[in-house]
Amino acid sequence: MPEQNPSKNCISAVYAEHGVFLTVTDLAELLKTSRFVVDRMLKNGQLPAAKLGGQYRVRTDDFIKWWNEQVKQEQKNILKGCLR
Repeated sequence: MPEQNPSKNCISAVYAEHGVFLTVTDLAELLKTSRFVVDRMLKNGQLPAAKLGGQYRVRTDDFIKWWNEQVKQEQKNILKGCLR
């Protein structure tokens, strides 16, 4: 039986539910936070986004790449804490 890649399944699920672009509402739902927090992150440039028609949009690919980088950084921080 071929090995399943859970990350790939998750990515497919995000595309299936949200499409190519994510809105502030989509991001708030995915990050389990408020629209206010997401809006602040977008305005501060913490999330990769484009402003279209006065509203922020994030490409799903860019969000997934950003998320993976955040997870990697957090893992590094945890390991650093353990090694002290």
